[in-house]
Amino acid sequence: MWKWVILVFSGFGAVGAVGDDDPMRLHWAPLYEPGCGGWITSVAVSPHDSKRVLVGGDVMGVGVSEDGGDSWQSTFGFRMWEINDFTFHPTDPKVIWVGTLGGPYVSTDGGRNWQMRRTGFPPLGKDYYSAPIEKVLLFPNDRSRLLAFGGSHRGPWTPHGKPLWGAVWESRDGGDSWRQIATLADGSREANIVSAAFAAGQPDLLYVGVRGKGVYLSTDGGRTWTPRNDGLPDTSNLGRLAVHPSRREVLWVALGPYRTPGKEESQPGGVYKSTDGGLSWQPALNGLKLQSHKDANSASHYKTVAVAPTNPDVLLTCDYRSWGRCEYKDVDGRASILWGPTTFKSTDAGRTWRPVLKHRAMDQGCYTAYSALENTVIEFDPHNAERAFMGSSMCLLRTEDGGKTWTDATSYRPDPNQPELWRGRGFSGLCSANFAFHPRDPNHAVLLGLDNAFWQSRDGLRTWRRVENGAGHNRTGNDITFAGEGGRVMYVLLSQFNTPFAGIAKSSDAGQTWKDLFGEAHDLPEKSPDGQGVPPDQALAIYALPDQPDLVWATISGKLYHSTDGGEHWRIVHEGPGLLWIAALPDQPRSFYVSSAKGIYFTEDGEKLKLLPGSPGSNPWLPGHIAVDRAKPPRLYVASGGLWRWESGTWTRLRDDPSIMNVAIDPTDPNRLAIATGDVPRRDVTIASGVWISEDGGKTWSQQNEGLACLRGRVLALNPHDPEQLVLGSEGRGYFV
Repeated sequence: MWKWVILVFSGFGAVGAVGDDDPMRLHWAPLYEPGCGGWITSVAVSPHDSKRVLVGGDVMGVGVSEDGGDSWQSTFGFRMWEINDFTFHPTDPKVIWVGTLGGPYVSTDGGRNWQMRRTGFPPLGKDYYSAPIEKVLLFPNDRSRLLAFGGSHRGPWTPHGKPLWGAVWESRDGGDSWRQIATLADGSREANIVSAAFAAGQPDLLYVGVRGKGVYLSTDGGRTWTPRNDGLPDTSNLGRLAVHPSRREVLWVALGPYRTPGKEESQPGGVYKSTDGGLSWQPALNGLKLQSHKDANSASHYKTVAVAPTNPDVLLTCDYRSWGRCEYKDVDGRASILWGPTTFKSTDAGRTWRPVLKHRAMDQGCYTAYSALENTVIEFDPHNAERAFMGSSMCLLRTEDGGKTWTDATSYRPDPNQPELWRGRGFSGLCSANFAFHPRDPNHAVLLGLDNAFWQSRDGLRTWRRVENGAGHNRTGNDITFAGEGGRVMYVLLSQFNTPFAGIAKSSDAGQTWKDLFGEAHDLPEKSPDGQGVPPDQALAIYALPDQPDLVWATISGKLYHSTDGGEHWRIVHEGPGLLWIAALPDQPRSFYVSSAKGIYFTEDGEKLKLLPGSPGSNPWLPGHIAVDRAKPPRLYVASGGLWRWESGTWTRLRDDPSIMNVAIDPTDPNRLAIATGDVPRRDVTIASGVWISEDGGKTWSQQNEGLACLRGRVLALNPHDPEQLVLGSEGRGYFV
């Protein structure tokens, strides 16, 4: 039973522990898998204490560090986790504001706990973000007066409803209530405010950047706005602004690629500077990488520029789209992505630039747990121009020496003698895909997550090694199965939620080496190009007979494939459509269930499938995860638009909750159940409610979220070697144990 969730690691500390005063009480703590794995949207260093750093992500919530980024603590109180930009109170170090897609939030304890503050905003959007906020500003001469700006530099997310992009909100009571005082939309839904700042020393002079419309100036505290775009070649991909810390008329703006009439190629973006308050702009491009391309994804794209508060001659910027111009090279005996210049530094206020970070694992580069250097946000230490943080689509970097060297601020390598091993620092941005403990080896586990997470641990979850082959760039897997003597044969079905089949990775040596299976040679579909296809064309489940590893089944594009020769050749045994997940009977492994759009199928021989009458249907958004207990006769549980149980030919709906994503059964007590609830990131307040536990076969439930930094869950995994250990995979905040 789950009385305790305890892991004690020599040299690493406890992952999580609770007392036995309450046998039902669970406490969650980060798993410390390598972070970050998700899109960093914001970084902020406290002006009161450089050791306090906050980081936010697009679906990741907020992490707070009290040691300068060496470790990260969980935060609580968010009702959604789509984070934009931070603002520290100028005199109270405990007060921090952040804009989110769900509106403004405030912390009064330095960033650990957060409260929504949107009185006066539109009603909460049930299926959309009603009033997304990019940034909250506090007036320097009146701390009870605030402005909130409608937008998100990550980009408009939702096609639903009528979100108030481009709105300007004002509070006169410290954020307790708000009223809209202006809009930059002018009837356009594309007026997305991506940056906002006060001019130096001017309480009523503000600049904003509006993607698709340009730079705007207000001289009356945000009530009216005037465009200031003369000299900017285009504003369709406007990035962030950087405002001089002491000269009100000086500012910089980053631009992305743009199309010019008569030219086939997208023109490169860059950095532009104004010395007259935006009345005119001049290019500040000398030394930057500038590349045009027919594919806009491969043209130079500058999303952000930052100026050092203590030395405004020092700036940093980065070419976000350098990933579109990379080559592959063997480095240190493993495949590595050789990136072009990504990050540039100026020491003369933007007149000239030089690269300070080029590519992973090479000169002027750094090792990161995740390969992407698609840098999107930069933050200087307010007290030290040599120290800066830089967030990307997959990692957070830190420099302490002005860009000479960079380190991964969300992962580290604990053993210098084994540089391939990584451990997280406490802030993970993974959207979980699956997790599996090895059935025979208590120290071996496999973790899968979006977009590029295929990791193995061989020391009881202490450290992790990435599978470099088999997954491919920007790929992960959806399912894992073990078979054969000692469980040495492993299959991983490669795909992720928004991409179809990417192959099957097979290992015959317990995950040491891998072979890719795909295409005509194996009677399988070809690998799909990155980013092509959406559910239900993805590949979800794979299952091999534990004692006969050559017998394998997989659901690919909604069909059931079967191999009798260890994956070398496959044939379709059921056309579906919409076949999803597989769960075998514990004592009859050749008999298994398959969830689908039509309902639940059962087979006794792996060939002929029979639809169970009255069974619940599933789809990729109602995932249809299934689990079978060891009761006699066995009972089937289905997470699909609620929680269902199939017992003795009868279906019972145990819980009517559309957010239920997964179900797990305690192998030592079939009446003890766990469910994970989840949600898609598209609404002001999530419908997910975290984890629930039942001790009586689903009759009653208790909510168990203590220590859980994100309530949106997707993956549940029980350790077969220690049934009291339960792992939860979240949708955007990584894994918890």
